[in-house]
Amino acid sequence: MIEIYIGSERLDTFKDEDVNIKLSLQNVKDISKLFTDYTQNFQVPASTKNNKVFKHYYNADIDGGFNASLRQDATLFINKEVFREGSIELLSVDIKDGKPSAYDVVFFSAGVNLKDLFGEDELIDLDLSAYDHAYDGGVIRGAMEGTTPLHSGNVIYPLISPVDDWFYDSGSSTHDDNDIAYHTTNDTHGLDYYELKPAIRISKLIDAIESKYGITFTSDFFADSKFTDLFLWGHRREGYMFFNQQNGFTAQKIDFTSATGLFDATTDLYTNNSFITTLIWKYSITSTNDYQVHWYINGEYVMSRQHSGSVTNQEVYLNAWLKGGDKIQMRFSPPIDWGGETITITSSSISGRPSSGAADVFTATTSTSQSFTTDVIMSDQMPEMKVYDFMTGLVKMFNLVIDPVSRTKFNVEPLDDWYADGNNYDITEHVDISSIKVVKPELNRRISFKYQESGSYIEEAYRNANGGVGYGDLRADFNFDGAELPYETTFELMKYQKLDDLSNGVTNFLVGKSIDKEGKPYIGAPIIFYSPSTIDISAYPIGFLDETARTTTPSDQVYLVGNVNNRVAADVTQMLSYGLEVDAFHEQSFVQTLYNQFWEDYITDLYSSQRRIYQMKAILPAKVSSRLKMNDKLDINGRRYVINEIQINLRTDEATLELLNDV
Repeated sequence: MIEIYIGSERLDTFKDEDVNIKLSLQNVKDISKLFTDYTQNFQVPASTKNNKVFKHYYNADIDGGFNASLRQDATLFINKEVFREGSIELLSVDIKDGKPSAYDVVFFSAGVNLKDLFGEDELIDLDLSAYDHAYDGGVIRGAMEGTTPLHSGNVIYPLISPVDDWFYDSGSSTHDDNDIAYHTTNDTHGLDYYELKPAIRISKLIDAIESKYGITFTSDFFADSKFTDLFLWGHRREGYMFFNQQNGFTAQKIDFTSATGLFDATTDLYTNNSFITTLIWKYSITSTNDYQVHWYINGEYVMSRQHSGSVTNQEVYLNAWLKGGDKIQMRFSPPIDWGGETITITSSSISGRPSSGAADVFTATTSTSQSFTTDVIMSDQMPEMKVYDFMTGLVKMFNLVIDPVSRTKFNVEPLDDWYADGNNYDITEHVDISSIKVVKPELNRRISFKYQESGSYIEEAYRNANGGVGYGDLRADFNFDGAELPYETTFELMKYQKLDDLSNGVTNFLVGKSIDKEGKPYIGAPIIFYSPSTIDISAYPIGFLDETARTTTPSDQVYLVGNVNNRVAADVTQMLSYGLEVDAFHEQSFVQTLYNQFWEDYITDLYSSQRRIYQMKAILPAKVSSRLKMNDKLDINGRRYVINEIQINLRTDEATLELLNDV
């Protein structure tokens, strides 16, 4: 007996309606796609109960009706036992003789719901407030060196340049701004703290995803150092984080203490008169610092001005933008070339009139000092990336399976580990072995494992020198007819380098550069990297400049950034490249590539000359089908098979099996 619940409401069903469910997780025909259970369309009657559940969807005149644009939580029972948790989507309603007769629906198990759950949300929408911190040279230096770890080392400042083409020359006669070497003469060059951007441990993004969406990922892999030492660089905008960024920080409203006319000193808003379309806004500000002032209408930014020191009776014309009821606010922020120091305005006054010579419609003043300081809001620094694409990128790197246990709980493991957790079942008695079809796999002649193509001049030079194959990418060719399958993760892999000391050998640390071949700041796909530990660089110290003392002090330790998960070559267990590459830090290759660790066994089996697809029929009673997991292996007449796809008619128990021989 089949029972379907939407929430706590049980649907009426047709007694003779077939409900066919397709069980498939990773399909041999396209390894770049992740599948999960779903049913073919089926119908339920337009009974009194179902009309109530679907809120008479056929009647468009009903306000607050059923929202068919969103799937609804649902549970599928067979013989009173839970078969699958998931969601139901309403597709259509059949009308016969002017009356509703049936609702056409489709059931999806929980795995498909992840995409619906994440929707169009981006990483910037995650709550990462636990990792916010002061924008302060001392804090950033400690998070670059690891001498004062930031948030237990879950936020670091890696040696990746977003603007400048760093070089290293320990010779005391070279004082170029891009020379990051420390000189004992304390020249004002080296690494300015504002050149660095933060990175967050990826496992903490997973925690934030679980928290935001009320889900749980159960995973041994997520606790492994191959995963926990991964970081995502907070590179959202071209250039520096705040310095020279027009919109790199949030403007702060000017807090006026007294006002007349149409200005409200409590909210610091002017509400426009319905007859005024042009407003002459006059302002005076006392300050010894450089700063910007901004105008916002109904909370939306419209214009800015930058000033150096005090200004008196400056005028701004808000022309033809205004209508009755518009609310205008004046805010201030640091100058565009802000270095992070505190910005203070000590007094302000404003007034407004509709035209020259007209009476003021408002005035406002304050003699209260206001200072602008800022924190690094980690969510604001996240690269432009959807949450779903972030998870997809990890799946495609580590060949992960996301296996739904319920609507809110998912097992996540690499494919090989997931298969190892499966069970073996002998279902010979349920299978019709008298008629079996053996099919050759339809496979591609080439699989291209790729990161997103980088526009950095270092990666572009590498790609051009290697026949178009990017750093970390792999082309796997097979003796099969067919097309090429591009298999791209959503991240970018950076090629790091040890800087030559132009006066004395080669440095012992790695730097990255997000700069294009024209020498301009570059932003591409989000950059993922390993930072397993700190390293001693006292043999090649970096000169560090904070926001106050413009003399250089040495940094003798930094976090190692790169593409391997250990600073000791013998202890490396993972490299982030798909193919065999020379690691810049260890100056050697490692066989523990993504392909070797997570893909090779699967691909080798898939392309084995012994691999076949077997199609057969079976009668699988609910007590058998309900316990089957896609990582189980099936024994049939003395041969063991891997499940590729099973289609089951839940009413009749008739099943079509598509299995792979276990090679």
